[in-house]
Amino acid sequence: MDFLTRLNRQVGVGTAMISHAMADLSALPEEDRLKAKGFVERAGMVMCGGLPYTEMPELTTVFPFSEAEQELLTGWRDPPAWDAATGREVDPPGRGKFLVKVGTRPGIPVQVQLMEAERSIRDTNQCWYEQSRTARRAVRAVEELAEEHEEREKEPAL
Repeated sequence: MDFLTRLNRQVGVGTAMISHAMADLSALPEEDRLKAKGFVERAGMVMCGGLPYTEMPELTTVFPFSEAEQELLTGWRDPPAWDAATGREVDPPGRGKFLVKVGTRPGIPVQVQLMEAERSIRDTNQCWYEQSRTARRAVRAVEELAEEHEEREKEPAL
C-alpha cells in the first residue's frame, strides 16, 4: 500500500483510502456485524482521528471513551478557521492528530508533524505543484487572447 501511494503521488495521481466506521456495521447481516465487532474488540487498540458525534455511541460499546476523549475526537472534525489577517484558511484542528486508545487506559493524543528536513527530502507532492501540460496550454491561450485584445485597444478607431 505504501509503495502504491508513493508511486501514485510522484506521477500526480490522487488516491483515496477509506476506513470503516462503526456505523458501517449496520449494513451487515447480524452474524457478520458481530464478527466485525469482535475483530475490533480483540484488536485491543484503536487509533482514531477526528470522528463525528454519531460514531461515539457505537464505538463506546467496544472501547470505553471518556467524555473528554469523545470531545477531543469530535473537535478534530471541525473545519479550518479563516484567518482574516492573512486572508487564508488555517490548518484544520485535527490535521495530523490521532488518539491511541489501548483497552480501558486513557487515550494518548499524538500529533504527526513533518520536520522541515523531511519536507524537502521526501516531498512526493512535486507533481501537484506544477501545472499540467493542459493547464499550461490554457494559460498560454488566455494570455495570447489578452495580448490580442490589448493590441486592438491600442489601434485608432476608424
